[in-house]
Amino acid sequence: MTYDQLFKAIRAGDIGPAYVFYGPEVYVLSSALDALRRKLLPEGFEPLNQSLFEGATDVQSVMDAAETLPLMCDRRIVVLRDWTALTGKGEAGDADRFSKWLGSSPETCCLVFVLSAAPDNRKKITQALRARAEWVEFPPLSDADLYKWCARHVRESGFDIQPDAVEQLVFMAGRMLTGLVQELDKLCAYADGRGVITRADVEAVTTPSTECTVFQMIDCLMKGQSARAQRLLKAMLENGESCLGTVAMLTRQLRMLTHIRLLRAQGLPLPEIERRLSLNHFAAVRAAEQAGRFSAEALEAGYRACVDTDFAVKSGRVRDSAGLDALMLTLEDMRN
Repeated sequence: MTYDQLFKAIRAGDIGPAYVFYGPEVYVLSSALDALRRKLLPEGFEPLNQSLFEGATDVQSVMDAAETLPLMCDRRIVVLRDWTALTGKGEAGDADRFSKWLGSSPETCCLVFVLSAAPDNRKKITQALRARAEWVEFPPLSDADLYKWCARHVRESGFDIQPDAVEQLVFMAGRMLTGLVQELDKLCAYADGRGVITRADVEAVTTPSTECTVFQMIDCLMKGQSARAQRLLKAMLENGESCLGTVAMLTRQLRMLTHIRLLRAQGLPLPEIERRLSLNHFAAVRAAEQAGRFSAEALEAGYRACVDTDFAVKSGRVRDSAGLDALMLTLEDMRN
């Protein structure tokens, strides 16, 4: 079941006995949980008709909560976040007993299992859930859905947002809605009185994500703007990013740029490159522009320098800060 199908089912009142929610888009996932609560639980009686568990919870407690009769409504909700009986990170409890119970769990309860990691499919509890529950994935939104969602969000505050502004926003802030909500609210406050959010507004007030900062840092190095690149690096490190983590992100970006440059040299169109590299359109357009400024040989040399630095740091040959400093100088030489 997709999350769109889930929301339609909730609106229609067609709610199953159990659900497994998983995937990285936590904002939409939380919205689905809220929609379930609003549909099933009467206002003011929510605390009396829901049980929330997280991590290590014994099986008997879950069954007891599910078998508790609802008050002033037909069904109650039991939510289990990262239940160790499913994730395999703790004791599973009486798995056989729970699996048998799940097959005939009370109709007065809706069980929702929320997972931030994949469950252990070898466990009987997981197998029982696959037979009994609806599994709903919450993946990152597509480019088209992101635009629709951003436009709808700002429209609720009386604003419009230009398509290229959404593209720039996603590039700078990332694709997760939790971060986008904060940035969109800032943009509405910034554009107060004008009614339309533009790309210039986004560039003026949006806080860049780490990935965006790495992209900008590479761009500066390739243009010979080493002072600005060093300022961006310093800001990243001051915000808690590690030297080795920065090397890993540089490696990822240079690898992607190298692949794009080689595929473009083969005459492949950008949509096919997006498909092969599993890139979203917003990121692919920016990366293709950046990769097009350099030869495949120069990009590959930069990528190999990143890999060599990563190995040197992890093997203890150089300190992480010294390795990162040397890598920055190497990448700056790519423009020559």
